[in-house]
Amino acid sequence: MNDPVNKSIRCMLMPLSSINLVIPNSAVAEIIGYSTPMSVPDTSDWFLGVVMWRGVYIPVVSVEEMCAIDSVHIGSRSRIGIIYNPEKDPDLPYLGIHIQDIPRAYLAEIDEMEAGTDDGLGEYLLSRVDEDDRARVIPDLDRIIEKLKTEYDREKIDQIKS
Repeated sequence: MNDPVNKSIRCMLMPLSSINLVIPNSAVAEIIGYSTPMSVPDTSDWFLGVVMWRGVYIPVVSVEEMCAIDSVHIGSRSRIGIIYNPEKDPDLPYLGIHIQDIPRAYLAEIDEMEAGTDDGLGEYLLSRVDEDDRARVIPDLDRIIEKLKTEYDREKIDQIKS
């Protein structure tokens, strides 16, 4: 008997300035309207600060700045994608990613995806999903969170709360 194999993954295309991040739906907790993050002192430019979401402070990063692709552009359609930490770290359960527009649903069909490259993507992006002009890219969430942990400090967050 030939069992059908699911060869697609339901994802969200999260638009940045020049690329679209491809993130599985199961990794996305929520998309929220953009509100200016509270700055955290002595952090890198790519760490935009923290926002309050459901009673929890969520660190917000700019993947574009982390990868030196572009600087942050805040527009009327900007959003924050709240992403589950794949490591399920209780100290950092979520990550906020600044996105430029409303995400779109995307069905990643394994048979129709071209093998992309990682040439010129930087250390926080795993691979291009395709080689066309849509610039779909898979982010390395583990590495992004690892880098964020070097900047994100509960004591700094406690300081801005008071």
